[in-house]
Amino acid sequence: MKSRWTWLSLCMFAGPLTAGADFSVTTDSVELHFSESGALVAAAACYPRCDSGVRAAESIKRIQFGGGAGEVIGHGMTPEDWTMTPAVQGTYRVLEFEHAGGTSLTWKIPDKGYRLQLTLGGSPAAASLAVRSGTDFQPLHSAGFGRWLEQVRYVALEARQVDFDGDRAALDEDEARAWLTNNWAGFRNRYWALMVRPGEPARFQARTGEGRLDAALEVALHGKVQRFDVYVGPVEPAALAAADPALRGVLFGALWFWLRWISFALLWLLNGIHSGVAAILPPSLSWGLSIMLLSLTVHILMRPLSRTAERFQDRVHAQESRLAPELSRIRRNYRGEQQAQAVLALYRREGVHPLYSLKSLVGVAIVIPVFIGAFDMLAENIHLLGVSFLWIGDLSRPDAVGHLPFELPFFGAGINVLPFLMTGLSFLASMLHRSPAQHPDLRRKQLRNMLLLAAAFFVLFYTFPSGMVLYWTTNNLISALKGGWRHLGKPAPGAEQGEHG
Repeated sequence: MKSRWTWLSLCMFAGPLTAGADFSVTTDSVELHFSESGALVAAAACYPRCDSGVRAAESIKRIQFGGGAGEVIGHGMTPEDWTMTPAVQGTYRVLEFEHAGGTSLTWKIPDKGYRLQLTLGGSPAAASLAVRSGTDFQPLHSAGFGRWLEQVRYVALEARQVDFDGDRAALDEDEARAWLTNNWAGFRNRYWALMVRPGEPARFQARTGEGRLDAALEVALHGKVQRFDVYVGPVEPAALAAADPALRGVLFGALWFWLRWISFALLWLLNGIHSGVAAILPPSLSWGLSIMLLSLTVHILMRPLSRTAERFQDRVHAQESRLAPELSRIRRNYRGEQQAQAVLALYRREGVHPLYSLKSLVGVAIVIPVFIGAFDMLAENIHLLGVSFLWIGDLSRPDAVGHLPFELPFFGAGINVLPFLMTGLSFLASMLHRSPAQHPDLRRKQLRNMLLLAAAFFVLFYTFPSGMVLYWTTNNLISALKGGWRHLGKPAPGAEQGEHG
């Protein structure tokens, strides 16, 4: 800490300085660069911290806000005739900027953490506050459905006692977005966020438009002293909660509340598993193995629900097999309305509800919420950023063991091996899947559908981050092992493919 604040200590002893030069501040969490008028010209955030004492298992993640022509946080007032006075208030370092005309601007910067405080006042006052992401915050290039993840979005959290409902908006939307709120509003990408909270309700105007890559917000000011809290840091539960528990609303914000809790539960499970694995394995193996163990753990925890779904499915298969010969005869001999009436008459004679086959969807109803929860949890997990596993260079990106000299439509230029492994295991599990109560014709139809589903998952997952593909590959591996066990005629302690997310 001594070296970080050497310049500030000198400034304190020397008294107020004429701000003829820019000022930089580095803490455990952020690196800030201010202009002579107190505007935040550039900012870098680090996780878990910026210093070189971070253990190898805690590889430093870093993002740069700023770049290009605009300031990260600017006030639009004249840059001349400012003075800066540094001070220390407990665990905060304070920079007080004053203009000769009476305008004042004060930054309070904590020794640790990502929540800054900004106070503006005096006369003449700034009309608005401009908040910008900068070019370095733009999305990474990604092909296919991977583009869903690599986006910058505006986020405005729900406020109380203000006419405001909370919202998310893409940068390229045609319709302009504005929010009147006293809660946090700003923008984020997969792993980082810049959020601003006014001390009293303020109007945020988001800049959107086709082809827009940089986020920009204008915050209207009231011509009087006004304080803002500013969060410049990772989208990580502990860091967000330390700044303000309300900021956890940034995480998994696109999901319904009950799906968000599934994501939080899976995140808690993954962190717990990793705590144990990291104690015995090096960083190059711990996170990848933890994802695989998470898939196995979810499989085990969901086994009671999966058994219930299997029983429903077996009953449906038994009914389908019993009705199959007569249904085939009806379809051969009748058409249109006569066929529908004959099928309903068959159902009545056999005491079968016309919608009985929907019972087989119970398994899907179990799979989908957990799948979505795992998808979002792994997509926004900053701990996977830059972390390798076996041949995978970065669990937050496709494994890309090689690159083509050209880009394929949708699939891009990366040669990703893990999706092929995932699909191969899915095909194997589909071939080994058997239901003793199922009619052979229906089994062939189901096998065809399962193979088509595996192919669809290949297309869906090919450009997704390898951490997410690894989770589903492990799921398919478990399913193939269970199918092989059953194929040998032995009792299976697990479930079929896709019984969990």
